[in-house]
Amino acid sequence: MNSLIRTSARKSLRQFSTSSIKFNSQQIIASEEQALKSAPLVALHERLNLPSSYKLGTLAQALTCRSSYKQELAHNYGLNILGKNFLTYYVSEHILATYPRLPLPVLNAAVASYISSDSLYAVGKYAWGIESDDTTALSKYLNEEAKEHSLGKLRFLPISQTDEAGVTKLSSRDRKSIHPAAAYALGVRSIIGGLYLSTKSEEVTKKFIQDHILSRKLDISKMFEFEQPTRELSRLCERQNLEKPVARLISETGRKSDKPIFVMGIFSGENKLGESYGSSIREAKIRASVNALKNWYLYKPTTVSVPSDKDYKPSVVDHGIVIV
Repeated sequence: MNSLIRTSARKSLRQFSTSSIKFNSQQIIASEEQALKSAPLVALHERLNLPSSYKLGTLAQALTCRSSYKQELAHNYGLNILGKNFLTYYVSEHILATYPRLPLPVLNAAVASYISSDSLYAVGKYAWGIESDDTTALSKYLNEEAKEHSLGKLRFLPISQTDEAGVTKLSSRDRKSIHPAAAYALGVRSIIGGLYLSTKSEEVTKKFIQDHILSRKLDISKMFEFEQPTRELSRLCERQNLEKPVARLISETGRKSDKPIFVMGIFSGENKLGESYGSSIREAKIRASVNALKNWYLYKPTTVSVPSDKDYKPSVVDHGIVIV
């Protein structure tokens, strides 16, 4: 199954070639001479430690959404699609290889925690320091701001600027407003897509995603929700040919007080599967069962190898989630 996932996923990446990214023939990419005049753009290029092959004009394109007022500049629609493919693939394979027993709902939640619009918004705005171009055209004119300055800022039409009481907007162009979080997500994904187009290297793109996206701490243990943990644990032990789980009281304190504490352990034969505490024996037993299930689902191989590695070797192929 791992080989099937690897083959199909990588095939989808290769099928999405640069030839499938089409832009309006009337749109242009900012020249390097123009882009060099934008201090925010040059600073962003340096902060992200992008290679010299990653042109400033391409970076400016990655920051230009289709709703931007700068309609003459090439937008990031195609770069966003390419970046999204790489981002989804490398994040998914990383989580699958690190936690091969994760239930599908938890896997999807973990992937979303890395690549959702809100997560990428935090990366783009706070980690990368990307500014949004909030200055109006009139203010730019009055302040005599050079038009190249905004090339280093995220350009889009925010939702907040579309609803004005008593004002009817007349425009020959269909520009859809978007939420700032969605715009920042477009920018982050487009920068990743632009990196691959500039380097033609999957390894460089993968390393960039590892450094900037997968390096963030994510507590997957908090994503689990068990409706019947004791029953699910019994089914799991039965499926794995283990002895039936038994709850044992390990210790207690203050049984007759208003704040008793009971520590329970879940054992399969002589093997302790999980342990937890509670204000009652029943609560401690349920929490210990949850702990045992998490210990199983959050298993990590000693050596993690992902399908995109050159020396990839499949490790664990799990039977899947337990059906209660």
